[in-house]
Amino acid sequence: MKLKLNLFPPVADMEDKMAKILQEAVDGRASIVEIAYGSASDDVKKRILNFLNKKEVRRLYSRLEKTDKGWGRVYLHFRWK
Repeated sequence: MKLKLNLFPPVADMEDKMAKILQEAVDGRASIVEIAYGSASDDVKKRILNFLNKKEVRRLYSRLEKTDKGWGRVYLHFRWK
């Protein structure tokens, strides 16, 4: 299962939306979560990456992949036992 979250245009409750999609991914055992932040500023990208690199959030996924070509996206890969 692949989940998608579009954060463009940037909103104030960005962290809440990311927490909700991560919880949904864990509950549904998703393989990939795609977070698209579009052509937003570097501050938005930093907010997203800072949230995803928190200790309690980092434990949920196995790998993070960043792309900046065109629309900015972050892919979270999950590995289930």
